[in-house]
Amino acid sequence: MLDPGHGGDDRGAHGPRGLSEKVAALQIARAVAAKLEAAGFQVAFTRDDDTFIPLWDRAKKANEEGADLFISLHLNAARARSARGSEVYFLSLGQGDDDEVVAAENAGAGAKPTSGPDSVVASILDDLAQKAYLQDSERLAVAIQAQLNRLAGIKERGVKQAPFIVLRGAAMPAVLVETAFISNPREEQKLKDPAFVAKVGNAITQGIRRYFAAGNGTVRRRAVEGPK
Repeated sequence: MLDPGHGGDDRGAHGPRGLSEKVAALQIARAVAAKLEAAGFQVAFTRDDDTFIPLWDRAKKANEEGADLFISLHLNAARARSARGSEVYFLSLGQGDDDEVVAAENAGAGAKPTSGPDSVVASILDDLAQKAYLQDSERLAVAIQAQLNRLAGIKERGVKQAPFIVLRGAAMPAVLVETAFISNPREEQKLKDPAFVAKVGNAITQGIRRYFAAGNGTVRRRAVEGPK
């Protein structure tokens, strides 16, 4: 399951020359999907157009599809325009490595009950759903980051953990990829280049293939079966 970040009224971050995160994330998702499908994978999207999907519903979609992996695709931003490179996160059930990134990506999460016994049980189940896959999620993050590091001009920033809402409740290995800094004019320009976006798609695909090749994950059954 590919999850292009933001969408609709939620633009996400934006570059100095006007590129919005929601647009760039969808372009990257389509590039990843093309490479994955060429490699024999079946791909689904949480959104395939300019639609806003609440963060709480994105992992739910992946669960309903019986997805083997959940990949949330984003672009980073920082006050310093010189910040550059890619980062891959997996879920932290406690404090994260970068509060600023967490605040930006968790903004506009949408309503969810915050009190009462049902909400307490739901929160516990959310945590347990992803806790079972944290080691695989870390291995997936490392595999994808290693491939992104090979892209020309992309500085290694490393694998990190953070309490991203979008990753909670995913009953499968799940990561959030901050592909580049849209706030950096040079990286924003790269993100407008279809050739660079295709390279990003290939890097993420190669990371996924290496994750499976290393025996870190097995393909599960699909929860929704098509007609016989």
